[in-house]
Amino acid sequence: MTISDVAKAAGVSIATVSRTFRRPDRVNVNTLNHVRAVAERLGYHTQIIRPRSESHLVGMISLTVNDLNNPMYSQIAHGVQRECARRNFGLMVSETEGSIATERAIIKRSIPHADGMILCSPRLSDWEARKVAQSRPLAVMIRMIGGVQSLYADDGPAITQAVNELARLGHREITYLPGPEHSWGNSLRIAALQSTCRSVGVRLRHTQCAYPVGPHAQRAFAEFLRSPTSAVIAYNDEVAYAFMRFAQRHGLDVPGRVSVVGIDDIPMCEVCSPTLSSIAVPRQELARIAAKRVIDQVLHIADGTMAPVVLESRFVPRDSIGPFRNTRTM
Repeated sequence: MTISDVAKAAGVSIATVSRTFRRPDRVNVNTLNHVRAVAERLGYHTQIIRPRSESHLVGMISLTVNDLNNPMYSQIAHGVQRECARRNFGLMVSETEGSIATERAIIKRSIPHADGMILCSPRLSDWEARKVAQSRPLAVMIRMIGGVQSLYADDGPAITQAVNELARLGHREITYLPGPEHSWGNSLRIAALQSTCRSVGVRLRHTQCAYPVGPHAQRAFAEFLRSPTSAVIAYNDEVAYAFMRFAQRHGLDVPGRVSVVGIDDIPMCEVCSPTLSSIAVPRQELARIAAKRVIDQVLHIADGTMAPVVLESRFVPRDSIGPFRNTRTM
């Protein structure tokens, strides 16, 4: 429920609704009571906005991420922090470790203290996320949920560029090292790979889940060895880097025997050897916009739109890809 919904139902302007909650002294008492009654009936919740000050926080934003050891989530937290600091808001960051139970517990603890919330790659069901959005201004990242402010990257065009480049280099078979089945982003990447590989005549294989890096990944890499291909695209850069080390330990030169592409373009890609080709995801810009949208809702200056924010990823070729060589002797 947004400020626009309240304005429409009450038959007043968005500005009047905003003044009702921010500057009630500037609203006629009858209008004030009417708007508040409509807001209560619709389930619209707001927080008392504390006066802006150079030395005091206006509010607090809560951000949940799956794994702070993953540079991708660290960079998202950094992007949110920069926007919060610019708007004089505090930031509370919590790690869910990919657990839906932990995520629920963190949200429950955070709601009394946070003016707004950002969930990064949430495990909650769509219904649960919508319930959270009824309590606090909310944005979800790396996922699309109808009725909730959603922000994500479209990896499709960049994946198409990567596959086309591998095909140009002579590769006719690609293995995808996938992420968890419940991962929304993983599903989109598989769909993009399948569509592109069909269109350019490249055979696509995939192993069992290769994330997180550890026993899961080692089993997926061993599965690759049983039926190798000349090129690999991994669920993310962590998996891609772990695979390169695995391949080299098993006598498979990268990119001489197998070309490797990751996804996320974390800083490690430019310093590992060989440097890792990757899909660059505009996560810091998405994080900044997510923080802006939530803060605007908290301050009742949002325009009311819930259209998803979609930014396009790009392919960054580096030394980990090269021309096709016959893999039959692997």
